[in-house]
Amino acid sequence: MKTKLLILFIIVTNFLNAQSYKYAHYCLDSLISKEFKGRGYQEDGDRKAANFIERELVKSGLKSIMNYPYQQKLPINVNNILSSTLKLHSINSSYLKLGEEFLVYGSSPTVELKIKNVKPIKIDFSKEKDLENLEKYNGKVLLFDVKEVDYVKVHSLIRLLNEKEISPQIFIIQNCDKMQFFSGRLKYNFPIIMLKDKEFSKKIDYLELSIKSNWVEDYETQNVWGMVEGKVHKDSFYVFTAHYDHLGKIGEDCFFPGANDNASGVAVLLDLAKYYSQNPSDYSIVFIFTTAEEIGLLGSKFAAENPLIDLTKVKFLFNMDMCGTGSGGIALINGEKEFDASKTMKEINETKRYFNEIRIGGESCNSDHCPFVQKGVPAFFLFTFGCEYNEYHTIYDNGEGLSFTKHLDFCNIIKDFIASYKK
Repeated sequence: MKTKLLILFIIVTNFLNAQSYKYAHYCLDSLISKEFKGRGYQEDGDRKAANFIERELVKSGLKSIMNYPYQQKLPINVNNILSSTLKLHSINSSYLKLGEEFLVYGSSPTVELKIKNVKPIKIDFSKEKDLENLEKYNGKVLLFDVKEVDYVKVHSLIRLLNEKEISPQIFIIQNCDKMQFFSGRLKYNFPIIMLKDKEFSKKIDYLELSIKSNWVEDYETQNVWGMVEGKVHKDSFYVFTAHYDHLGKIGEDCFFPGANDNASGVAVLLDLAKYYSQNPSDYSIVFIFTTAEEIGLLGSKFAAENPLIDLTKVKFLFNMDMCGTGSGGIALINGEKEFDASKTMKEINETKRYFNEIRIGGESCNSDHCPFVQKGVPAFFLFTFGCEYNEYHTIYDNGEGLSFTKHLDFCNIIKDFIASYKK
């Protein structure tokens, strides 16, 4: 009899595990499809994603918070790149492939530009005179090679020029290994382009650039909230967050699916929501799917400033971002601050052997846990890591090869934490 029960237990467990993987992949595949427009702010991409998440929460049996709707509306400002083309070296050249051979910054303005036989300026960051009197770069062509110059310094210069309202004719960054898109949280007065290869050295013989952009103020977007009420402590909460927004699209052919960043985190949350709906915890479990992370954590800031629950009653918050791998392990950002919670996670892992490594990180304000931490909420930012998938902010973050390597272990270590954390 015991043998039969053990076999039945194994069969049921394997079935549930298979269902968990299947559901996570279903959520991922849905969110990265072209129907959702890269989950940006063109053609209702963000709204379609939010509606999908709400439908999944309802299907899984989650309630909204008190009498509030599932979707929490908020206004944002955003610059959308509608289209862009680029020719180099000759008027008869073919257009470069957007997303593969070149990209524009999301904050670039509308521009029609032709440059012929111009010697670009290369700023030497080691020379003080090059960084003084920046007004001299107004109307000039600036060229940077990221194989020769620290990209962080280049990006800082872009911000400084914009703050001082200094407008080069064009800002060119060449020799970029990956065409990583940056969202339009601001609107610059000058265009910025990235080139995959080293196209120019001493002179720009020919460059023809077209950008059409659209600055939108007070665009209405939305967070999505849902809750599973606790069996015992209804007014004490564990909270899960994940941002569902991504970088959207440029025209019809350049599309940023955002599989690992962060359809993977959303899929994990939806799977956990389904689990807790069927297996309620003693504590209430709240799920917040945030918008506008890519343009400055705007959704999580709004949620933390306008919470639908009492944040002083949150036992712990988990922010999931980029969770599709795991062969290397998981990282707990803010783990050094939350010493007791990190210790609990490591003890669980030592017993259950879920991951090869749990990497404890310091405080950081680089993801959606930060606005809640600033309100005094104890929190981790969790992500998985491993060599099996490394795409980020490119057109190639399309889910091909994103296997949710340690999806079950990732979910299980969280479930074990919630079941055992005593603080």
